[in-house]
This record gives sequence, structure tokens and C-alpha cells, in this order.
Amino acid sequence: MQKVVWGAPFFWIERFPLYWGIDQGFFAKQGIDLEIWYSYGGPELARAVNAGSIHIGEMGLPPFVTAYRQGMAARIIGSSVIQQLDHYLAARPDIASLDGLAGCRIGILSAGSCDDYFIRKMLAARDIDPDRGVQLLPLGEDYGKLDLFIDGRVDAAFVVEPQLARGEHEGLLRVIDRVAHYYPHYQWGIILASDTWLQHQGDLLAKLMHAFRRACRSIKDRPGQTSGLGSRVFGVTPEVFERALQRDLPRWETDARLDMAGLQSALKVQETMGLLTADISLDEMVFQL
Repeated sequence: MQKVVWGAPFFWIERFPLYWGIDQGFFAKQGIDLEIWYSYGGPELARAVNAGSIHIGEMGLPPFVTAYRQGMAARIIGSSVIQQLDHYLAARPDIASLDGLAGCRIGILSAGSCDDYFIRKMLAARDIDPDRGVQLLPLGEDYGKLDLFIDGRVDAAFVVEPQLARGEHEGLLRVIDRVAHYYPHYQWGIILASDTWLQHQGDLLAKLMHAFRRACRSIKDRPGQTSGLGSRVFGVTPEVFERALQRDLPRWETDARLDMAGLQSALKVQETMGLLTADISLDEMVFQL
């Protein structure tokens, strides 16, 4: 068995195919002993790739592009299961829509982040001034935590699964919008591989991607059989895990195929944000496996 460490920036539901693949023996059948290593965000994962301790992993496209432009020797080899912007804005149960956010406190990851950009576009669509009509609160390490709603620190925030489903189940919040409604073509999550492994470990990468795809397809084909493991992995009830899984499962990208038009669209958004120039080459950055 060959030990492989798969890097990931956050402990969210899109990591579940890795756990399912380990549990069902899909990686072991390829001779791989898979370990999952978590970083705090994409920049830390990029540093691990640069240090040579991580050679395959997942992150959002924006931090990958930033790290790539800064010299990270890696390329995009596939899409994570969350390909589209299945990124949800949740609010207190008494707030029914974006129109009810005027004067509210809205939690975002950080100033200048994609969250910041997305919420500004969403609010502008409702004629709410994001600088004067609401208070945008950078959350940092508290991002995605339900305690923000329990303690009354925010009125709305972007929340990820399975905490989103748990918050709904406990009556703490409700979903009021989805970012993908504003960006219908957007490649969000990506799988990366180091240039070193692309050059010298092509067979191993092929085995990893084969096992990953098997895990993704297995979950989509029989989701009801996954709730036991999912509830244990994420520390929620089987009911909550099933709700979290089913929300986006119909849109999961189970073959890890990249949406090239979505990649172009995502890069255009980053150009608009002033995070990159138009000279980046997808041909150089992408190597679909």
C-alpha cells in the first residue's frame, strides 16, 4: 500500500467522497492508503504544496489562481464535486429574503474575499447599498459556525454543509439565496496536483482519480446508504446529513470533469475584482485527468 496525503482547506461536505472512498475500499483497491490533511484555507494548502508535503488536494479556484500566479508548481487536474457556486446565504428565520437584510449584520469570510464580492452583487440586485445599507462582518476563524446565529452576532451569513442543514433543523436559520443564481457558469472547486507528481507519478494520479470518481458515483447512486458514515464523520444526525447531502447531490460533478466555460467565467470575475490580469493561460494552468 502506498501512503498518499490528500490536502483540503476546510472540513466541508465536499470532502465526503474521500471518506466514503476510504470506507468502501475504493482507494485500497488501487493500492493506496489515503490520509486527509486539513489546512486553514487555500493559502496554507498552497504553502504545503510548495514545501513538497502535499502533491494532490482540493481548493477553491480563486486561491488556486492566486497561488499559481505566485509561483506554485501545480496544475488543475479536475473538478471537485461542488463544481457550481452552491454557496448559500442563510439568515435568521424571521428574514424571508434578501430584501429583509437592510440594516442587518452579514457575516463574510474576510474583506476582499469572494464572499465580499458575491454579497455586494447580491445586495445591489435588491438596491441595497453594501457599504451603507448593511454591516459586513469579516468572520475569519468563526466562518460557518452556527454559534454566530445562536449568540446573535450576525443576522445573515454564508453557511456551508452540513452546518447549513443542521442550522435549519435546529431552527436557527433559513436559506434566503444561492450565489449560483447570479453566476450560472462558474467553476468553483478544483482538484490540483503538483508538477512533480504530474511528471513522475502519473500512474498514481490516475489511480487516485479512478478511486475518487468511483466514490463520487457510488454516493450519487445510493445516497441512502451513506448517512451512517456521514453522520459519524461530521458529527450530525443521519437525518441532518441526508438533508445536507441531498441539497446539492443532483448537481454534483461525479466525473471530476472541469467546466471550461465556467473556468473562463470565474477568471473574469477575479479580473473584475482586481485580483488578476487577463494574461493568465488556461492551457498552462489546466491538465485534465
